[in-house]
Amino acid sequence: MARILFVYPNKEAYPIIPIAISLLSGILKQKGHQIDLFDVTFMLSERSDHKARETTRFTQPVNVEAYWGSGLVVDIPAELRKKLQSFHPDLVAFSIVENNYGCARRLFEEVKETMNVPVLVGGMFPTVVPDFFIHDPNVDLICLGEGEETIVEIAKRIDLGQDFLNIPNLVTKSVAGVSRGGMAPYYRWEPFVLQDWNIFDQRHIFKPFMGEMRQAGYFELSRGCAHQCFYCNNLIMQELFKEAGRYVRQKPSELLVQEVACMKDAHDLNLICFNDENFLQMNEERFKEFCRQYQTMVGLPFFMQTRADTLLKEDRVRTLKDIGCVTIGIGVEHGNETIRKKVLNKNTPNSIFEKAFQNCKKAGIRTTAYIMMGLPFETEENILETAAFCKKIEAESVAVSIFAPYYGTELRRVCVQNGFMDDRYYDEISINWHSILSMPQISKQRIEELYHQLHSLIFGDAGDLTVNK
Repeated sequence: MARILFVYPNKEAYPIIPIAISLLSGILKQKGHQIDLFDVTFMLSERSDHKARETTRFTQPVNVEAYWGSGLVVDIPAELRKKLQSFHPDLVAFSIVENNYGCARRLFEEVKETMNVPVLVGGMFPTVVPDFFIHDPNVDLICLGEGEETIVEIAKRIDLGQDFLNIPNLVTKSVAGVSRGGMAPYYRWEPFVLQDWNIFDQRHIFKPFMGEMRQAGYFELSRGCAHQCFYCNNLIMQELFKEAGRYVRQKPSELLVQEVACMKDAHDLNLICFNDENFLQMNEERFKEFCRQYQTMVGLPFFMQTRADTLLKEDRVRTLKDIGCVTIGIGVEHGNETIRKKVLNKNTPNSIFEKAFQNCKKAGIRTTAYIMMGLPFETEENILETAAFCKKIEAESVAVSIFAPYYGTELRRVCVQNGFMDDRYYDEISINWHSILSMPQISKQRIEELYHQLHSLIFGDAGDLTVNK
């Protein structure tokens, strides 16, 4: 059977088991293939993502080193070389988002210098900019979109000694040129397969949450989002894969609950995190079915994220509280309705957010407001509007991001068109620490200053901060 090595180039080093790799590993193991993992998370001396949360004070202090360790200074390419020489894979598969591309690119080269084995890349970044990888001499195969059926077929061809031509969702590079297979239908979670967490360092399970470390697992009840916000890549994904079927898909709730119950017992979980972009995009019958099954078979506290307009029914919110929902993350994005509508293409009025947060507060569910700053055309006054709106809706916690113009989003095109950035890859791109936009109305330095002042602006713990004229 095929021997496949997954590589998780988690440059920002925040411990979390990605559903993509764990599910693909589970599917391949069910077919009898041998799987291993090279994960850089605990090979880095600094966890930049968590450090940003602590520095900005938007996470309660927790002694994470007691659970995660203090970080190491490791020669990552040398460690990869050791893994390749000990495991002898038939295929090395990288899961790539834009933030970790720079790290991954250096490891492609290490694979090819160590052994003659195909390199496969998949994930959001290769899907929206495949040319980056087509022109990389160290990449052989590019998976566009979802990879569940694709990687199973690749493994089958390895066993049979066949080439990889005409595999759905796969771009193949060879001496004959570049070819692309057809389009696979969207994944439907059939047959039922558990995520494989056993290939990961179990420190990934520990998550700081509300001032303590919890043993948390991440799960999905649905995939896709029906909306087309300009800061998100859903718009391009809806267009690229419109022939693959219905973009928004919902996993049978009984399968989800079965999966959560199994992983709860196997890994001693005490917190469940749902990864869905818009968790409550379901009808009332499905909602009631999920609630009944979750309460009966799982019964653990859980976190989820959803749009404000799905939280307008008080009885639905109370039901969430009854079955264990402890925190709801809501994408507010900005406090200025005009910016939210015209810049972000999110036409949700402030009154909807006010009602949603009010309903959560009545039900006793903690809220987290997701907000962005450093948006194209945004001024310092606009950033202060967002802070003021977070105070008005009484968000109990806030997750703040510095806007990152990712490939595949409409706002990236806008930023390039207006000269706020060059049309190139930025290795330093991130939602933490700094902006990559150069805008006339506000400097990068001022964006960073306000980023670190936002906690005081919202929660009023350092006096009144005024606009720096």
